[in-house]
Formats: sequence, structure tokens, C-alpha cells
Amino acid sequence: MFGRSRCLLVLVLALATFPGRAEDAERAEPPYAREVLSAMSQHLAKADEFSYHAELEFDELLPGGPMVRLAGAIDVAVDRPGHLFLFYRGDWSRRVVWFQDGRLTLFDPTASLYTRVSGPKDIDGMMDKLEQDHGVIFPLGELAEADPELTIARDVDLTHYVGIHDVEGIPCHHVLLQRSDLDIQVFVQVEGEPLLRKLVLVYPDRPGSPQYTAWITEWSFEPPPAEIFEEKLPDDVAAVEFLPLDGVR
Repeated sequence: MFGRSRCLLVLVLALATFPGRAEDAERAEPPYAREVLSAMSQHLAKADEFSYHAELEFDELLPGGPMVRLAGAIDVAVDRPGHLFLFYRGDWSRRVVWFQDGRLTLFDPTASLYTRVSGPKDIDGMMDKLEQDHGVIFPLGELAEADPELTIARDVDLTHYVGIHDVEGIPCHHVLLQRSDLDIQVFVQVEGEPLLRKLVLVYPDRPGSPQYTAWITEWSFEPPPAEIFEEKLPDDVAAVEFLPLDGVR
């Protein structure tokens, strides 16, 4: 019995140290985190016209301390450098954005209110103006800018490649970015086009460490119809100085 056990042990050790299958031996090293981000960003930078749909979930701190998780959805159409359409509908609000020729209109169809902002004629410039003047960042608006990586990785101190993980049945590179006030998880499609499929933001310094998650479920690189960027306000609306936007980070 001892002899058979010894032979079995030798066989197990031999199998454990035997070279694996050819595909395992030739498996490529995992990419660097910034390589994944750069591939995604460069792919979008080459496409002047595209659109995408995303489902959103985000935490909101109520007066008195309890936190609730809200949901929304957003459709975005882009025609760089100066045309943008955004339609957001969420648990607490609905917003429509038209931007062209240096003028942005933000419309609340529920309250029949709208506001206009004039400024730079390009998407990047208008995004910067809204953030600096009003503290507004549109949900997934960085994907419409000329260099999404520049915005997503701004002030990042640490990058880490986590692995290949599933997003709604799609294998994706999972990347973690950290900065002092924000943890960012980015999921980029492995096969075919390097498309962003999921984005997770965690704010560790805020009460309750709220999270923001977006699943980008649809992409199209067909030119959006030109009329989608044209402002379409009903007749019975009132102008206000500015409208807040739910679903922002």
C-alpha cells in the first residue's frame, strides 16, 4: 500500500509541475490600466458622430441622514465638435439638453421650465463652463468630450488592473482608479471595439460613501439625425436662471 501511495504522490507532483496547455503558456500578460483607458478614449476620439444609452443607479442622502438608491436612464447623441443632445429621466426628475452653435438649453418637461447658457461653441468648452460656473457635470458627459481619458483620470493617484469581469454577459477589462476623494471603476469591452460598458464611482469621504453606477447598454456609431440637436421647447414654458440636474455625480 505504501508503495502505491508513493507512486501516486510522485504522479501528482509531476502533473502539478508539467507545462500547461499551449494556449495557457502563450497567454498574454494583462494590460496596464492606462492602456485600457487609452484604447477606449482613442476609439471614441476617432468617432465624431455617435450615440449611447445608459441605465443609472445612484445614492442620495435624504435630510436627517437616511440614504436611498435612485435610478434613471439617459440617452446621449454627439456630433463633434459642437452638437450634443441629452435626455435624462430619473426617479426624481426629467431633463432634456440641446447644445449647438454655442448655446445650451436645459429643459425640465415636468415643471415646464427651461434655462439657456451661452458660451464656447465646442462640447469640451461648454462642459468646462457648466462645471466651473454651476457645478454641473452631465451623467456620462465625459464620453462626449474629445479625450474621455483626460476627464476620467483627472487627479488620479493610483491605477490598478483588476482582471476580466462580466458586465451583462460581456467580458470586460476591469480597471480601478483612485484619487483622494473618489474611487473609479471602469469596465471596457475586451473583444471587438473597446467600448465602455460600466462605470462605478464611490465617494469614500462623503457621509455614507455614496455610489454612482452606470451601465452603458447601447452604442451606435451611425450619424444621429440633425434635427435631434435642434431646440424643441413647448409654447407654455417659463425661463429660469438655472435648473439643477439629478443623476449627476
